[in-house]
Amino acid sequence: MLKMQDINVLIEKFLARTISINERKILKKWVLQNKENLEFFKGEIRKRSEGTLYHHFDESQAFESFLTTINKKQSHKMRYNAILKYAAIFIGLMSLGYLAFQINNSPSSQMDTITSTGNTGKENNIIISLADGTQQIISSTGETLLTDKNGKTVARKKGQGLDFRQQDPQNSQNLVFNEIYVPYGQTFTITLSDGTKVWLNAGTRLRFPQNLNTISQNRVVYLDGEAYFDVTKDEKRPFIVNAQNIDIKVLGTQFNVTAYESDDNIATTLVEGSVNVYENSNPDAKVLLRPNYQTAFIRSSGAFSTQKVDTRIFTSWMEHKLIIDNLTFDQILKKLERAHNVIIVNNALHLKNEVYKGEFDNERIENILNIIASSTPFNYTIENNVITISK
Repeated sequence: MLKMQDINVLIEKFLARTISINERKILKKWVLQNKENLEFFKGEIRKRSEGTLYHHFDESQAFESFLTTINKKQSHKMRYNAILKYAAIFIGLMSLGYLAFQINNSPSSQMDTITSTGNTGKENNIIISLADGTQQIISSTGETLLTDKNGKTVARKKGQGLDFRQQDPQNSQNLVFNEIYVPYGQTFTITLSDGTKVWLNAGTRLRFPQNLNTISQNRVVYLDGEAYFDVTKDEKRPFIVNAQNIDIKVLGTQFNVTAYESDDNIATTLVEGSVNVYENSNPDAKVLLRPNYQTAFIRSSGAFSTQKVDTRIFTSWMEHKLIIDNLTFDQILKKLERAHNVIIVNNALHLKNEVYKGEFDNERIENILNIIASSTPFNYTIENNVITISK
């Protein structure tokens, strides 16, 4: 039988990041024993979060203690009339067990299960539009050959990817384009005919030459959405990603581009190598990026903003992770809509500009919303694929 003195020691160790794996299991078991223990633990967390600057929730790392009171200054960018007061949330210990307990025992819970709308239309499938005008639905599993209307092999489908390196040698040598669309809630990979590999995020459309090996100059693809590129090096034939207002020109490197039409920013994040980024209308004004730097073209102002970043934040989607680094509530909801193929209606407008930090590893959307709600309380209901958030 654990005494409260022992529990307090374990909580202190947890917050100090010195808790062992065995001690963590003991603490977790105690917290999940009943609602009183859960509330006591949450209360201890809140005590240590008073006066801190942002909501922090981290699922993959131990909780980071925020005891230092940060000067509360009004942020000009956020345009607040009142300074936000932030709380800290612990997730690493509780994870799904904590969420299950909270959901099943809280009388105010608004949980339902997300169910399919029953819509099996093309908008919910990965679609490849071939150069000959035909369209095909691509399954996210299995292995098959992708052929055109004449039965010629265009690509090989294996698992969650298409490989265009294994084409029928009798295919046209003319420059023709294919287009692939990945809907919300899914990701996909393609290997272009020159060996360049592209990871496509949810809600992304990529237009690309069917046979890059027939191109004697620039290798150009067109992106609307988000993609990670691992470009095959070819000094004689630069690789260019046209992302609406901007071009990203490389010889061979790895980088992430976020260029959703609904976003004001078009961001290029460089992992390795070097890239030139420039506005289509002004190709002479280039931004040269080095590894671990990101440049964002702000459409509303027509200007570039460049900064050093943790590239893991911007590439974690490839591993089905969500890393939140000083994102507003609205920005988080937009990411959740894309990743989980849902529509979110936010009627809790007071949360719109709240800022958060945290990390989720392939979590259900209900779990993510519950975690955020434990910091800045709100209710939500789910009907089919529509989530409505209220005060």
